[in-house]
Amino acid sequence: MNFTARVSPPQMAQALALLAALVGIATWSSLLLTPAESHTPAAAPQLLAARSDSPALQWFADHTAPVQIKVSGVMAGSRGAVAILSLNDGPPQSFLQGERVSPGVRLVAVEGDGVVIEQGGERVRLGVERLGEEVEMPRLVRP
Repeated sequence: MNFTARVSPPQMAQALALLAALVGIATWSSLLLTPAESHTPAAAPQLLAARSDSPALQWFADHTAPVQIKVSGVMAGSRGAVAILSLNDGPPQSFLQGERVSPGVRLVAVEGDGVVIEQGGERVRLGVERLGEEVEMPRLVRP
């Protein structure tokens, strides 16, 4: 018995399309799965230090931006001790003990006359701002 293979034009087109798809998958797999080498030059440390005041660079830096904190008051609340703080001369806000004040800054403790703030692994105690002696409070009753 004699076997002769007959390939029709549609079968030939289908086989070529399948072969092209397999070659494409193999090519892209080898390109995407091999690790690429970095071709970026290393920046000089003095260049980075010179530009560290840029706000855009501070967004991506691994250190926190300095925060100016004023303590307006402290009080005991139903959920614990509360501190009234102004950040960077902004409006006063209330914060619970242990709460995050800003990125990288945490309110560690609320004491009777101040607070303890932790920023960048360093703890700083800030006292409550007091009114001066010359300030006279208005009377609330009629004489």
